[in-house]
Amino acid sequence: MRTEDRVPSGLSVSAEEYRHAVSRLPTAVSVITSAGPVGCTANAVMSLSLDPPTVLLSLATTSRTLADIRSEGRFAVNVLSWADRRLVAQFATGTAAERFAGVPWHEVDGVPVLTEASVAMVCTVRETVQLLDHVLIAGTVTWARADDTPTTVLFAKRQYVVGLGATGDVR
Repeated sequence: MRTEDRVPSGLSVSAEEYRHAVSRLPTAVSVITSAGPVGCTANAVMSLSLDPPTVLLSLATTSRTLADIRSEGRFAVNVLSWADRRLVAQFATGTAAERFAGVPWHEVDGVPVLTEASVAMVCTVRETVQLLDHVLIAGTVTWARADDTPTTVLFAKRQYVVGLGATGDVR
C-alpha cells in the first residue's frame, strides 16, 4: 500500500516535533566516568562492534567529562539499575565532588567504576568525531562486568522508566 499522499511537501521538522519523535526511542541510562574522578549522565550509548569490542557514545561539546576523557584517553560506561535511579539526577548537575558524593566506586585501570552499576565497561578511546554540538567517542572495551539485574533505568517519553528485562521471540 502506497502512502505518498500522507507525506507533506516541503518537509521540515521543528525542534519540538523532533523531541517528541525521538522520545519514543527508549534508551538505557548510563553514567560515563573518567579519571579525576569526573562523570555525567548519558543516554546516547550503543554497541558499535564486536571485533574489537567497541562502544560509541555521544557527549555535548560543553561536557566537563568530555574534556577529561580527551585528556586521559579512557572512560567507563556504567549502566544504572532501577535501584540506583537517584544517580541519574546526581550525575546530571553539580561539581565532580557533588556527583560522586556518597556513591561507592573503585578504580579499574585508573578509571572510576560505579560499584553498584548493573553493567560496567572500561574503554580506551579509539576515535573521536565532532558532529554538530556533540562529540562521538568510539571506545574499545578493555574490561567489562555485567550482573543479572533485571531492572535497568530507561529514558523514554521524556521520563525515566523501568526496563524489566523481559525476553521473548519477536516473530
